[in-house]
Amino acid sequence: MDENPSEGAPARDAWGDDPLGITKDGATLCGVQPEKSFQQYTLLLHNPTLETFTFTYVELGSPEGLSVVSAEVTPANKEGHGNHGAAPGPAHAEHEAVPSPAETEAEPSTFEVEPVPVEGFVFEPGAHIDIVVKVALEEAADRGTAENVAVGFSSPAREYSVAHPLNITVDRTSCS
Repeated sequence: MDENPSEGAPARDAWGDDPLGITKDGATLCGVQPEKSFQQYTLLLHNPTLETFTFTYVELGSPEGLSVVSAEVTPANKEGHGNHGAAPGPAHAEHEAVPSPAETEAEPSTFEVEPVPVEGFVFEPGAHIDIVVKVALEEAADRGTAENVAVGFSSPAREYSVAHPLNITVDRTSCS
């Protein structure tokens, strides 16, 4: 299998089990949950294939004391996104989790301005999106963890389940 699939390659031919590059650029993050609120993390994704994908779910991998409040898709801020903006560096190396949402620019052909639920969202070829995952501690927990963020999606040819290597810890008082 090609280690570096070309831009615009069909997903089934060159991209294997992770056509959206979800497993790239993981992080280990800790946050203090605000009182009566939640923490949120953003996964920036680009669809470099010729395939259209439909998202089916976003969930936490091996959660302990932590649960998903919501998972929504928003337009991505493409400024500096790989070879599409002003930032130097390898294409798509910035697919990463950030602890708060970025200012966003709508892609008029793909999005409304308001966030939409992940489930059922159609991810078109060439599009850039943010998946905003809001998580909260369970009522009885003072600290919660998740090993990763699992993303399920499908193309007309197959289904995918890919774990983004975002290790999350949320605490009620401190990350120390």
